[in-house]
Amino acid sequence: PVIQDDYDKETSDAFELGFNSVLADGRLRLNGAIYHTKVTDMQFFEFYTGTFGILRVVSNIDKVRLMGAELGVVWKVAPGFTLDAGGNVLDSKIITNSVRPDTEGNKSPYSADYTLNVGASVIQPVSDRVDFTFRADYRLTGPTWFHVVQDQQRRTIFDVFYPGLGTADYSQTRRDAYGIVNLRAGLKGEGWHLTGFVNNFFKKRYLEEVIPAPEFGGAFLTPGALRQIGVEAGFSF
Repeated sequence: PVIQDDYDKETSDAFELGFNSVLADGRLRLNGAIYHTKVTDMQFFEFYTGTFGILRVVSNIDKVRLMGAELGVVWKVAPGFTLDAGGNVLDSKIITNSVRPDTEGNKSPYSADYTLNVGASVIQPVSDRVDFTFRADYRLTGPTWFHVVQDQQRRTIFDVFYPGLGTADYSQTRRDAYGIVNLRAGLKGEGWHLTGFVNNFFKKRYLEEVIPAPEFGGAFLTPGALRQIGVEAGFSF
């Protein structure tokens, strides 16, 4: 592979066309957009393996195209009660990759095919100076590739010792879609808030990040956190 000791800066050119609207006497808000982004020299961290061992390197993907659409809605159902939802669909494509030319046409790494967030908020007074707050969110993240090599195979270091047997299947380097539920509840006053939270309420198992190295026999996995429970306090001056 063509590997340099340094890497180029990453730049992008983008345009977006969208709308914002207020309906039903301000109780309903809609916004949406379509966008197109061209990324030049996208920086990508990966492993190369061989008889020399493992080489960790940041390389540049020459050109990547990202295009998609997003839509959001906020509905004030009643005083102190709001529903909202927002989604995004993304079509990504590697246009040019001089480091790995046979990956041209694959999807951009770390780019989910779609995302969706649905939430509800409640704010109710408990006294003249204190409000009770509650927030629930469901966040869905679509399938995501973590490498430029995707539905392809690669010869591995093991092929040196076992000819014909050392083949890495990169189709396993995609994370499936997953969804998690986050909850927040607390009290809020003038200039302060005290909030308890539960992230990943249902203890969904998912991968936060994958650094594939199937050419060496596997991958470096960062599991997503299971249920997290905490309290936070804030003050403004």
